[in-house]
Amino acid sequence: MRRCLVDTSVFVYALGGEHPLRKPCKQVVRSLGGGEVAGEVSADLLQELAHQRHRRTGDRAGAAAAAREAAQICPIHDVTGEDALRALGLFERHARLDARDAVFAAVAIGRGIDAILSSDRAFDGIDGLDRVDPADVQAVRALAGA
Repeated sequence: MRRCLVDTSVFVYALGGEHPLRKPCKQVVRSLGGGEVAGEVSADLLQELAHQRHRRTGDRAGAAAAAREAAQICPIHDVTGEDALRALGLFERHARLDARDAVFAAVAIGRGIDAILSSDRAFDGIDGLDRVDPADVQAVRALAGA
């Protein structure tokens, strides 16, 4: 089974309203929870997910619960100073990558994780990191080793 860092977008689409990515992301979250996919997250994902869910729903307790659920199904990596410096370099070199996503990429690279599960194409082209689109059933199965 191949390790992957899970981007916030996977949880956001799984929890959100109707969207073409909702169904595949819900399936990915089920696979994470069932241990079929070895997903890991950055501690920053938890705050970003809670922030996004609260902003969308106004439900503070529900937003915290969503972030806790992500924490229960995926190991969490702290963000270190080394990660932050690596992220700044990635941010400088990749014009489509915003600063927050640069931190996610830096955490993955720093932990020897070579795949990021995300619908966000901004992760494309980062050396040492393959983006796996949650809507690509074959690619998600490959992460699982199936």
